[in-house]
Amino acid sequence: MKTARMLLSFVLMFCFMTPAYAAAPVKEKSPVNLEHLDFLNEDVTIDGKDMLITHIYSEYPDYKWVDASGEGIACVDDVARAAVVYLNDYEQNKNAQSLESAKKALNFVMHMQADDGEFYNFVNKDLSINTDGPTSKKSFDWWAARAMWSLGQGYGVFKDVDPAYAKELKDSFLLANKALQKKVNEHYGEYKNVHGYKIPAWIGGFDAMSNALLGLAEFYEVEPRADVKDSMKKVGRGLDEFQYGSYTQYPYGAHMDWEGSPTLWHAYGSGQTYALAKAGMVLGEKKWIASAKQEAEQFFTHLLVTGMIKEMAPTMAKDEQIAYGVNMLTQGFAEVYHATKDPKYAKYAGLTASWFTGNNDAGAVMYDPATGRGYDGLNGVNGKVNWNSGAESTIEALMAMQTVNEIPLAAKLLDAKTVDRHTAVVEEAESFESVLGKPEIVTPESSWTGDASYSGKLMKLGNQDEVSKKIAIDKSGAYLLSSALVREAGNTGELEAKIDGRTVTAASVKPSPDSDFLTLVNFDRPFYLNKGTHDLQVSFEGRSVLADNLVLQPVVESAVFKSSGQTLKLERNLLTGINYLK
Repeated sequence: MKTARMLLSFVLMFCFMTPAYAAAPVKEKSPVNLEHLDFLNEDVTIDGKDMLITHIYSEYPDYKWVDASGEGIACVDDVARAAVVYLNDYEQNKNAQSLESAKKALNFVMHMQADDGEFYNFVNKDLSINTDGPTSKKSFDWWAARAMWSLGQGYGVFKDVDPAYAKELKDSFLLANKALQKKVNEHYGEYKNVHGYKIPAWIGGFDAMSNALLGLAEFYEVEPRADVKDSMKKVGRGLDEFQYGSYTQYPYGAHMDWEGSPTLWHAYGSGQTYALAKAGMVLGEKKWIASAKQEAEQFFTHLLVTGMIKEMAPTMAKDEQIAYGVNMLTQGFAEVYHATKDPKYAKYAGLTASWFTGNNDAGAVMYDPATGRGYDGLNGVNGKVNWNSGAESTIEALMAMQTVNEIPLAAKLLDAKTVDRHTAVVEEAESFESVLGKPEIVTPESSWTGDASYSGKLMKLGNQDEVSKKIAIDKSGAYLLSSALVREAGNTGELEAKIDGRTVTAASVKPSPDSDFLTLVNFDRPFYLNKGTHDLQVSFEGRSVLADNLVLQPVVESAVFKSSGQTLKLERNLLTGINYLK
């Protein structure tokens, strides 16, 4: 496999070095390099059938294969996604070797399917199936949803080039769809109520099921069957409905990921916008496209201004940024572009993918087109980089590159660098000083609450307690204030904010409709601040409240990017809901 590609590369290089080709126009080199993914793969034969497995880890500095201790040496989670990369490469470049690699990968995916349509995930060193591991046992979980994605896309590709093999893929896909139907129909139309939020009960892992919706859309696009459409309608409805917020209201139009929490969003795996835009185009569901556009416009562009994050719960965390999260935003923007034809979303996709070329908090190149390695992540707080290059990081980086490379407006911005940003500032509550009463700093036993995460210590404010802090404002303008705090059952009150002794805004703290929970509460009105240093004073009236932090947000936030000699400014007005990229 690798030898064939190296030989082809040598032949092409030799041709372009000869005088006959010297004056010929040369197409800009593609950033997509499958070399490292090829290296991670191993050809195997199981039950007499040729297959491909993708080794999970590859560690710096020699990048040899490393097994996943206690799990196995390869899994559907990675091999299914590798199949998608190879299918993409065949569709884009008609690379026969990629088609063969995709077929072997899909053979492995089908091998891991049980008789009821569900899937196991891992194989052991002896290539036997790990049937009882918690991340491998038979189920319709992440790996099954990813399997459906690869099978659906595989069917669309092989239907024309190898109809007999396409029939195998179709049978496997439809069997998986039966398992999906069983999962969805058990609670279809029912809802869970968590902290006053109505959550569709029939999905169970909204991020994971976005992969299943992608597979359904890929299949239905080439063979519109009623049973597949039924699954699309049910899964799409669930993903669409688990979306909350606006430009100013948390979680800012994001599609949430886990049915157990309406306040936790994580970047990795959040493919709902990608899937809804894709499926919306296939079925003509304008509501799904609008839902995808809402997240892209209200939340994803906010992340372009703030810089990439790991999660928000409700405070944005910038540590542990990974390729998987960045690719989900890239795919979301790109698919909204395809659905709306609005060129700004293509540009947003390119700006997002520039994270891979060094436009990130560590200033590190996270995908190397010379080797094809996608690196395993960075910490946006301390700037440290994980230079390992495992399957997931490499595959997700390649997917982003494949997508951007096919959209000229996006590809032109792949080298962008953020040179300026004006966005929210988080002031930790424990950093404020006591002014009145006896406010108390509280250290939680754990940062995890059960459905959200504290960003640090807490400040407990009792009735008429007041705290203050000097804050530096680098740009005059209108600002909004919000606070990450605990809403308690049966407890109410009001926070009041003063700037330099003048009351400017207030927030009503309403009781939780069920158990105590951490969320973000908005103060009621914007206020103007001049550039310079100000005294922010916050007081509370009521029994007590636990505050995690205060967020000072410009009404008009912006980021400036430079790319290939041009300068672009993304400006977002949170009150008018208007974004400009100019």
